[in-house]
Amino acid sequence: MLRYQIHFDKELPAAALRRFLNEDYGISPDAVYIGRIEDRAVDDLRPVVMVNPSDEDEGFGWILTGDTELADATGQGERELAATLARTFGVRALVDDGSIHPDRWLLVSTDGSSGRVVIDQDAAADGDLRVVHALEPISGEPHLAVVPPPDWARDW
Repeated sequence: MLRYQIHFDKELPAAALRRFLNEDYGISPDAVYIGRIEDRAVDDLRPVVMVNPSDEDEGFGWILTGDTELADATGQGERELAATLARTFGVRALVDDGSIHPDRWLLVSTDGSSGRVVIDQDAAADGDLRVVHALEPISGEPHLAVVPPPDWARDW
């Protein structure tokens, strides 16, 4: 069962990520696959962590996935792990906000602060996640415009 799908705006350096996951969570570097899914050998062991690179100029195109084994190793939920990795590697992350709205996501800043944002749905249809504006202030993103939803549209 997929428990983590974290989208990053920049590359997570392979060697540094493997070292971090090993030192902090005991995940063997061999259990971290970084590359395109279609490039994996059929007989490769199932990784604990997979990081798929961005296609060309996709916003938040680097995607880290993991399941129960990753949850057991880190003891963190998706949002917490995204914040840990964002702070450690100086990248921003997007995770699903859990709402019924496909254009609402949770943006995690490089300082680990987070808040709900709206993404461009047209670009997202092509796998390109681009933040349009925040729905609430995010301390690590002071430049990001905040457009709160009307009271009737708040479900949080």
